[in-house]
Amino acid sequence: MAPSKHMVYFGGRTIETTVTDKGSEAHDWVLEILSTHRQEPVIVGLDIEWRPHQISYMSNKTATLQLCIDNKCLILQMFYMDWIPQVLKDFLGDSRFKFVGIEVADDVKKLQNEYGLVCSSHADIRLLAKERYPGCFRRPGLKDLALELVGLCMPKPRHVTMSDWQTRVLSVEQIEYACIDAYASYKIGYKLIVEK
Repeated sequence: MAPSKHMVYFGGRTIETTVTDKGSEAHDWVLEILSTHRQEPVIVGLDIEWRPHQISYMSNKTATLQLCIDNKCLILQMFYMDWIPQVLKDFLGDSRFKFVGIEVADDVKKLQNEYGLVCSSHADIRLLAKERYPGCFRRPGLKDLALELVGLCMPKPRHVTMSDWQTRVLSVEQIEYACIDAYASYKIGYKLIVEK
């Protein structure tokens, strides 16, 4: 698959989304992020997707890794990557970057077990929200937090959630879904950690 740029329009923003299976494209994306984001901490929305398993308590190997900072999103098709650049490994392992998401520790562990990728600094936005607003949330999902904390109304169509994330060419719906999940995590993490 040739590297591709997509513009995802969500929440009044245009999110420049790179979808790729090429290490060189991932390398360039990370270098651009490193050159433009120097403030600390740098919040990065992180999410992964995999093809649903027929047995509900089991999971297939991670098919996509989504990273989002502000209006820049990277969707890596991990199943088809030709190589994983060292600069991406260094980026994930750099403690200046805080990777955020719902139950992100599980995603981080899955990435380490399956691809040897190590995220040194991460935070669960669900736990942060419950600490900040005790008694307001029981077990909110990303959609709930996005609406309540940053005013984003996220579409979560089940046919996309449960789609085949191992497909060679992601559909426009899959790209938008994957981008929006990582972007919403970024926005929530930024509000809870940076804006306070």
